[in-house]
Amino acid sequence: MDLHRSSNTPDWEAIKPNKRTTIQNVAASTHGIITPPNIISVIGLALVVYGVISLTQGNFWIGFAALVVGRLLDIVDGLVAQATGTKSALGEFVDASIDKVGTLLTIVALFIVAPEYWWLITALLIPQIIIPFVSFYKKQKKKAVHPTRQGKLGMASLWVAIAGLIAVKAFDVEMTHPLAIATLLIAAISTLLTLYALWQYSTGHDSK
Repeated sequence: MDLHRSSNTPDWEAIKPNKRTTIQNVAASTHGIITPPNIISVIGLALVVYGVISLTQGNFWIGFAALVVGRLLDIVDGLVAQATGTKSALGEFVDASIDKVGTLLTIVALFIVAPEYWWLITALLIPQIIIPFVSFYKKQKKKAVHPTRQGKLGMASLWVAIAGLIAVKAFDVEMTHPLAIATLLIAAISTLLTLYALWQYSTGHDSK
């Protein structure tokens, strides 16, 4: 799993200008704003937004498909950053920020379309609200915040739980249905992993 982690120095800064690729030169000239992974991240967010809108309009399967593709791009951007030598602190920030925005928008949409499962959605939401505050606190202390494997796994399982909840709603099954039970178990795993990631962020273990 590519964590899209970077040092404070962008990849292209370690390469002489005449040895950089065209992509790295564009990244350097735009101070890391225009890079393939950043473009992919923005496209992924656009798909997530479209998926959220579709969900609120009752188009569960269209929304589901858009969310799945949007989230897959969140994996692709890290791989592309590694492959193109365009990892940077800005790219890591863009990746993490879009990740959080897309997640929060989707969870808000779930409150709208599946209010009867508010307790499950709330359990998924609370850790996602706390993490930005922890990140902001660390940044105020001039400490870098990096994604961790546990945090990424927590986010991945959260999206599997979200997909499961959308399917539960689309198929209109009871919470005693195997699909609903599996969704509950995955949601519990996601919460535990995210809480562990919070502990890592709080104690500085995310830098290891």
